[in-house]
Amino acid sequence: MSILSRLKELGIELPADAAPGARYTPAVVHQSVAYVSGQLPRDGDIVQVLGKVGEDVTLEDAKRGARLAFVRTLAAFREAIGDIEQLDRVLRLVVYVNSAADFTRHSQVADGASELIFDLLGPERGQHARTTIGVAQVPRNAALEIEATIAIKPRPQTNDRRQEAAILPY
Repeated sequence: MSILSRLKELGIELPADAAPGARYTPAVVHQSVAYVSGQLPRDGDIVQVLGKVGEDVTLEDAKRGARLAFVRTLAAFREAIGDIEQLDRVLRLVVYVNSAADFTRHSQVADGASELIFDLLGPERGQHARTTIGVAQVPRNAALEIEATIAIKPRPQTNDRRQEAAILPY
């Protein structure tokens, strides 16, 4: 099943763009890997989950925020590559949790994004490395920020290098 079909089945629509909230590039592609900059749980310019997890934000709201931030990660990937179907697998996910001093369930926050990855890509392609870190602050007082390293499907092999370059933008 295609990623777009699966997203539709899950009731998820990717944002039209993943415009950065500051001066940086949402995703950089090098060889067959996309490095997606940190994404906040935003809808347009509005951060949807604000504050410290374990103080102002519940675990469930933080998980919802992680899912939303990963949807923005997918949008940034699509914008950089031109086609979401070129996503081969998520190699690594890093989740920074804006957490209260006594909050210790950071990994459960990150599960919001990881569960979506498994839902989209299945049990084999959905496997990914992950680091979750509790931090004192995240930009714009967001509850969390997610960055990702994503493998791009191999380019099709052709005999004509001009034709191959026209197929994929990377």
